[in-house]
This record gives sequence, C-alpha cells and structure tokens, in this order.
Amino acid sequence: MSALLFSAPPPNEERYEVHIQLCKEKFDFVFPMFYSTIKRIFNINAQKYDYELFESSFSRMIRLHDLGKLTRKWQDRINPYKPPLPSHSTLGAAYLWKTLPYGIKEPVSFAVAIHHTDRGLLGDNIEKPDVQAILDVIVDNNGNINWHDEVEKVGGDYFPEDAKKFKLSDLKDMARGLRIWSKGCALLEQHQRRIQASLAHHILKLCDVSAGTERNEYKKKDEQDYYGGWLMVENIHNYVENIKQRGI
Repeated sequence: MSALLFSAPPPNEERYEVHIQLCKEKFDFVFPMFYSTIKRIFNINAQKYDYELFESSFSRMIRLHDLGKLTRKWQDRINPYKPPLPSHSTLGAAYLWKTLPYGIKEPVSFAVAIHHTDRGLLGDNIEKPDVQAILDVIVDNNGNINWHDEVEKVGGDYFPEDAKKFKLSDLKDMARGLRIWSKGCALLEQHQRRIQASLAHHILKLCDVSAGTERNEYKKKDEQDYYGGWLMVENIHNYVENIKQRGI
C-alpha cells in the first residue's frame, strides 16, 4: 500500500513517491548527457569509479535528496499547510555522506545540503545542521530522528531501512567533514571541489525543478509577473525537454 506522504503543500498535494519517481525519470536521460563531464571534473580512479558507480551514486542523490520531508514534523505541517516548514535538505545530505564512497559523497552531499539556497538556508545547513534539527524539533531527547509513521509503507528506493537508525550525531559528522573537505586542501583543489559540487547541484536542480512544474508555486500569476519563479522553472523545463529529445 502506498504511503500517505506529501512533497508539496495544497492545492497540489503532490505525493512524495510521485515527485521522487518524476525526478528519477528526468535523471534517466539527464545523467548520460553529463556523464563525460562528471568523469572529467571528478578526475578520480577511472577504473574504480566507472559509469555504473557514478550512475548509482548520482541516482541515490536524486532519490534521497528530499529524505528530510519524511520526518513527522515536516509531514504534519505540509498537509494541512502550516508554515514554516522545518528544513529538510540536511537529512538527505547527511545520509548520502554516510553511505556514498569517498570522492563522490562530498560534492553530492554538499549539493543536496544547499539545494534550497534560493530560500536562504545555506548557512545553517552547512555549519550547524544538528542545531537546526534541534530547533526544528525533528529529533527526540536521545538524538534520534522523528520519522513519520507512514515511512513503514515506503519502499527502499524512497526510504532506506538503515535511515531509521539515523541520529543527530550523523548531521554533526557531515558538517565537520564538509568543512574539512571544502577548506582542507590547496587552492587549486578547492576550486576543483567547488566545481564538482556545482555540477552535482546543477544535475539535482534540473531533475528536481523539472519534476515539479505542476506545483502552484511555479505557476505564472499574471501577465505582469515578469520575474517570478515560474520563469526559471519554464526555462529549466524546456532545457530538460531538449536534453530528452536529443537522446531519443
């Protein structure tokens, strides 16, 4: 039975599984377009990190980037909609940090952690996601994540079983690791790592935004709405559709 979990507020009431599946469908034709760039920019052991491992790792980024939406607090506030919503991007980022291989997990986790920077959430997501989780009341007194009861009905592609053991300390570990990764190297390598994170973020946003084109927040309000989010979404949607047509 499908879980009664949501990814967007009314009036769309987009189901969580529906959004993730749409993201994955976009990814299936977006990733091949960017694979050669990924391989070049990441510049790591080509024999070990072959197509399958890159595809698997980036696919997990797409499938788990919204993992934090499955907390009890987030779901209780999304339907009916009762803003503000707790931050959700750090949980997916920290899970990927814990489970992806070195050399890939760092830029991918960074990309997921900042995938809502357009809403002004960058600082706390990177510097103190554990404090943010406490303030958002998504953990219990023992530091365990308060997942919604409906996650029991979600398949492993959407909610991995070991995510139930996720703790506040995992968020702290990711934050510490990302600070070391982003700053603990020579300037040229810092630049390369920023490009890696930007590339992962670009792929994630292409899939995430183009999968949500029917959301009310992405609709053009009127003819005078020149600069609304709808324009960005329309451009991304057209860009992704062009990629799809090129691959057919």
